[in-house]
Amino acid sequence: MNNTIALKRDRVSLIDDARSLLAQMQTERDAAKLADLERRHDAAMRELDLNALDIEAAQMAAGDAESRAANRPGCDAIAPGSDDGSTLLQGKRSAWVDQRGQPVRVLTRSERMGGNRNEAVGFGDLVRAKVTGPRNEAETRALAAGTDSAGGFTVPAPLAADFIDRLRARSVAIAAGAQTVEMDSSTLSMARIDTDPGCDWRAENAAIAENDPTFSRVLFEAKTLAGRVPMSRELLEDSTNIGAALEAAFAGAMATALDRAAIYGDGTGNSPTGVWHTSGINAVSMGTNGAALAGYDPILDAMLALKNANAADPTAMICAPRTEIALAKLKDADGNPLRAPDLVSRVPLLSTTSAPIDETEGTATNASSIVIGDFRDLLIGLRTSLEIRIFDQPLAGNGQLLAIAWLRADIQTARPKSFCKLTGIKPA
Repeated sequence: MNNTIALKRDRVSLIDDARSLLAQMQTERDAAKLADLERRHDAAMRELDLNALDIEAAQMAAGDAESRAANRPGCDAIAPGSDDGSTLLQGKRSAWVDQRGQPVRVLTRSERMGGNRNEAVGFGDLVRAKVTGPRNEAETRALAAGTDSAGGFTVPAPLAADFIDRLRARSVAIAAGAQTVEMDSSTLSMARIDTDPGCDWRAENAAIAENDPTFSRVLFEAKTLAGRVPMSRELLEDSTNIGAALEAAFAGAMATALDRAAIYGDGTGNSPTGVWHTSGINAVSMGTNGAALAGYDPILDAMLALKNANAADPTAMICAPRTEIALAKLKDADGNPLRAPDLVSRVPLLSTTSAPIDETEGTATNASSIVIGDFRDLLIGLRTSLEIRIFDQPLAGNGQLLAIAWLRADIQTARPKSFCKLTGIKPA
C-alpha cells in the first residue's frame, strides 16, 4: 500500500509538469518552440501512462493479498470463480471474476458506474475547454491529464464513468433491466446457459438420469461506437449552457445507438449482435405474411413460449413507437379502449426509435416486432474509457467545428431462452 501512495504522489508531480507544458503551448507562437513543447508534453503523457500502469499493478498486488486473506476458511467471502446465484437472479452483487481472479463489476439499472458524484467539470465542459481554453483550475487539470498534440483527448476515468452513467440512464435496454458489465480490457469471456439441466426423482441405488445442461463460451469483444456533433465556434464561446447541451446531445445519440445494437444489432459492420439476432431465442410470428395487432393474444403466445422454456417472468417488452401506439388504440366491440390482460399489463411496455419498422415477414416489408423477456439476462459490456477529438477542417467553410466521441462496448446474452420475439407486426 505504501508503494501505491508513493506512486500517486509521483503522479501529482507528473500532472503538474504536463499542465505547465500545456499552459505554455496555449500561449507560444513560435513554431519551433511550440513543436518542442508538444514533444515534451507527449513525453510527459507517456510518463503519466506508465505511472498509471504502475499504480494498477501495485493495487492488483495489494488486492491479491487481501483476496487470499478474505478467502481463508472461516470467512463468509465468495471464493474466486464461485457464484452465490445473486448475479443474474437478483442483481444485488457480482461474483464475476476475470482470468486474474480480479472482480468484474456487473451493474443493475439502479447502480452507477461512477458512484454518487457532484463533479464540477463535465464531459461537455471539457469539449468546450478543448476549443476555447479552460476557465478554471479543475478544467486545466483535466485537460493536462488527457490532451495529446493531435487534438485528441482521453476523458479522465471519473468523468468518463459519469458520462456513461448519463448514457445508461437514457438507454431503453437498461431501463428494461439489462445489466452493465465493466470491461477493463478489450475482451472478456463469460459462460452462457444454452439448455437447462434436468432433475428427476430416483429410487434408492437407481442411476441418476442423464440430462446435462449445455453451456457455451461467449466473448465480449469491445467494438467502437462513435458519435459526432457539429457546432459553431461562436456557440462554444458564448453559450453559458453549452457544456450541458453537448453532454446531453452525445449521451442521447449514443444511447440510441447502444439500444439499436443491444436489441436489434445483426453483428455486421463491426456492430454487436443483439437479442433479436441471437441464435436460440424464442420466436412467435403474426403469420406467414404478417398482420396488424387486433388484440393481445399474440403477446400472450410469446409469454407462453417463455414459460415453456422455463424462463423467468419478463421484465419488459420493447417495441417501436408505432407498435406502442397501435396497442394503445385497440378497442373492444363497443369502441372502448381494450383492457390488456393482467399478464400483459404488469409487464412494462417500452418503445424506442431504434426499433426498425421495415422488417420482412413473407411479402410484408413494413413489419416490426416486440422483444419480450427477462432483460436481466442481457449484458452490455462497456469499457470505462472515453475519447473525444475536435476537428476544425471538415466544416471550416461554415465556420464550424466537429466534435467526435468514441467509446467501446459489446453485447451478450446470458440465456437466450429468456427472450422471445413477436415478429410480423404490420401497421393497421
